[in-house]
Amino acid sequence: MNVIETVRKVLSDFSGISKIYIDFTESVPDSFGLSSIGDTLIKTDILGNQQRRHSFLFYAVFSTINDYERMSNSSILLELTLWLENQKNIEIDNGKITKISAENGMLYEIPNDNEIIGYRYQMQIFAEYELKKE
Repeated sequence: MNVIETVRKVLSDFSGISKIYIDFTESVPDSFGLSSIGDTLIKTDILGNQQRRHSFLFYAVFSTINDYERMSNSSILLELTLWLENQKNIEIDNGKITKISAENGMLYEIPNDNEIIGYRYQMQIFAEYELKKE
């Protein structure tokens, strides 16, 4: 699997996250999405091996009827951030993910006058990985 497929699988291994859509979410609670937003070459060695960083936006739709639920949603994003930091040395095609980090988890979208439809949160996720020259 490539870095996008692998990060999607890693996220689905987190408690409470099941199906993760690519580039969108449904407007109902407990819907999750992952968007790839870029890939950066950090360095290349003399043999052609590369260190790279891939950026994602992760979307989560949660119920937010009251303050208790909104605090719970923020806590889930915090727990996910801490959990992702422990995911290291994950095999991908021609290499491995060496580090996953997350930041800027926040409320992103509030539906107009409809508390039944879930509120969308977003978080940036970064996967640092190595590719070996074949």
